[in-house]
Amino acid sequence: MTRRRRVVITGMGIVSPLGLDLRTFWHLLSQGRSGIKPITSFDTSPFNASLAGEVTDFDPTDFIQPKKARRMGRVSQFAVAAALMAGRDAELDLDQEDRNRAAVCFGTSVGGLKEAFEAHDSMLAKQYKHTNPFTMTTTFPNAVSAEVSIAMGTHGECETYSIGCSSTANAIGRAYDLIRSRDVDLVIAGGAEAPLHPTIFSAMDAGRTLAPDHGGTIRNLPRPFDQTRCGIVLGEGAGCLILEEYEHAARRGAPMHAELEGWAFTTDAYSMARPDETGKEHRRAIECALSSAHWFPEEVDYINACGLGTMELDLIETIAIKQAMGSYAYRVPVSSFKSALGHAFAASGAFQLIGTVLALQHQFIPPTLHLTSPDPQCDLDYVACVGRAHTIQRALVNSFGFGGKNIVVAVSRVDVPIAPQVLVRDGMGAMFGEPVGVPAHARADGHVPLA
Repeated sequence: MTRRRRVVITGMGIVSPLGLDLRTFWHLLSQGRSGIKPITSFDTSPFNASLAGEVTDFDPTDFIQPKKARRMGRVSQFAVAAALMAGRDAELDLDQEDRNRAAVCFGTSVGGLKEAFEAHDSMLAKQYKHTNPFTMTTTFPNAVSAEVSIAMGTHGECETYSIGCSSTANAIGRAYDLIRSRDVDLVIAGGAEAPLHPTIFSAMDAGRTLAPDHGGTIRNLPRPFDQTRCGIVLGEGAGCLILEEYEHAARRGAPMHAELEGWAFTTDAYSMARPDETGKEHRRAIECALSSAHWFPEEVDYINACGLGTMELDLIETIAIKQAMGSYAYRVPVSSFKSALGHAFAASGAFQLIGTVLALQHQFIPPTLHLTSPDPQCDLDYVACVGRAHTIQRALVNSFGFGGKNIVVAVSRVDVPIAPQVLVRDGMGAMFGEPVGVPAHARADGHVPLA
């Protein structure tokens, strides 16, 4: 019988409003620090909002040769920096690997749109003379994955996924599939975003999606699941993870931070701007992710929520969790990192997964900030304001994007202990459970995890 290939995370790298390395990022995130501040890169006086999760201390030449850095957009600079850090964290030497079996999967929502707007303004001012010859390669979404591949020297598949805010979760899922299908042994996967440009900001503000902050005088934003929540706060940055086939990682003695056990993708087919208020596809994404990982709801120890901070989506996500998890929904802790980092479009998915893996390692749940007036309809355990020590073996990561793209990723500690018997009450009041000592994977398909 062909063994099921397991997928582990062996390296991580991050560029975020809460730091440019894993240690700083985790320290600030777990301590409940906010990366939301007034924007410094452009004048926000024409807008109702002025705050963002801005990366202010990033120097691309710390990672990239100056000449190459000048020919990249900010989003690609973020992506390459995160990938190089992830490679170091994974103790990865690609000279010792088959580069043909190393792939790149990266997500971005708007790619180099910031540079495209800047190029357009420059071309108009110069009457289309002295146009930057690198404009196209700077602004293509393709550049994000291509620049990572060039920097790392990979020769396997190299793809950019752009499906809105869920782009990185999609990239992670596709990377998982590539390894499981035996096409590659290693994938450099993640997401990057640099949307902080006045034209993008103006468009978001005009759509009434940004939380008004009265010139930055209101700082306790965004407020996921709070009854006074009023919209999103933009962010930027990148995150990268090295995904490897388990035995490949074991042979080279790589650190194993966590294991990806499954994922699921559903679509609302409802609206570009609004989620389906029934939440049925959000619920189905959670249920399908549980099925993909061969988990019972009762085996989930933590849910990292999309937690956007909008009236509609926070309520829909709450309903979906309740419907998918049943009565256990009230017992599983939930938190949103966007309260500290803002909504960095595709990069948020990278922040979520990296932060969740660190939560698994440290057995600690970072808080949902600014949740001081809970919405009575959003009545789950959102780990409000202060983080919490908690035993975490398995976690779900929700990524719900514009256009109704719903992705949920299932991640666990590597070789988690066998769960004890779990008794579950079905819809008719009967109790059922699995025998103690049966691994979670074996319950659905007879498979027992590799030792």
